Parts: sequence; C-alpha cells; structure tokens
Amino acid sequence: MKAGQFFKQFTAKNGKAVTLRSLKWEDLDSAVGFINGLVSERDEDPGFGIISDKKQTRESEAVWLAERLAAIESGNAIDIVAEIEGRMIGNCEVLRGKTSDEHHHGFLGISVSKAYRDTGIGRELMKTIIEECRKADFKTMELEVFANNPRAIHLYKDVGFKQVGLIPKKIFRDGSSFYGIILMSIVL
Repeated sequence: MKAGQFFKQFTAKNGKAVTLRSLKWEDLDSAVGFINGLVSERDEDPGFGIISDKKQTRESEAVWLAERLAAIESGNAIDIVAEIEGRMIGNCEVLRGKTSDEHHHGFLGISVSKAYRDTGIGRELMKTIIEECRKADFKTMELEVFANNPRAIHLYKDVGFKQVGLIPKKIFRDGSSFYGIILMSIVL
C-alpha cells in the first residue's frame, strides 16, 4: 500500500460523494480537526467509544502521522481515510501484530464523524479494510467496541466479526462511570 492510494468513490446515503483512500501527509490539518472533533464528542458524552482522552496539537498529530505513514509503507499498517469535499470524516486502520508470531494478525480501529454516521460510510470503510487486509495476507483481525454501542456491534457482526469476549468495567471515566468492552474477531 502507498500513501494516498485510491480505493473507491461512492455516494453516501446523505447524497454526499465519498472518497476512500489511504492516509497521506497532506491529511495533517484535516486529521487534527477529525480527532479533536471526536475528543469533543467524548467530552460531551462519556459513553462515546473513543479512547483518545485529550485534544491533539498539530505537532503531536504530525508525530502520529509520520509514524503511521512509515507503518503503511513498511506493510505494518493499512489506514483508510473517508473524505468528503477534501475533509477527513472517517478513518479505519489495521495495525499488524508486532512479533513474528502475530504478523498475520491485525488490530482494527474505526471512527466516523458524528454528522456522517448512519450514512453507509462506516460499512464501506469496514468492507474495504477487510478486502485490503486479505490482499495483504492478514489471516485474522480483532477489535474492541464499547458494550453500550449496539449500532457499531451490529455493523461489525454484519461484516463478519464475531463476539469472542467481554471485559466488564475496562473503561473508567469521569471518576464514576465504568464501561464494558466487547472483543470481536474475524477470520479472513
């Protein structure tokens, strides 16, 4: 996979034209806005299933982006951006296992901006990343999802993931709230 590689274009349920492509350096400013929008949503709703707990600066996001682009170029990551009108509104990534014993296995993360959920973008991201992982010779993948997120759980099951475990109270927020995490996996 190469930075900026085009995968597909489609029309979301809201009528917007969406481009799916791999991450590239020019995404830096859009990536800062994207992650900080998700962190703001988490601040408003502690039950929102994003792990990032603080807003990112352009500098901190540049470090993340440089590391991710290196991982993409070396074949250790697949990272797909959903873009509308030149702005990142979704991201799906799979990081390859770090040891030779887990090199065939991937750890998946996905997020879509609030304004673009329930428009089919998450489903297209998932279908595309699964296809790209098969091409890259991944054999299995896993993900974690907040147990209180039935919409995401439904999507993951729909594209072939199965629940393999539950970690009660894994996440603790606001000094008083615990959230369980469901573990899901897929064999490719």
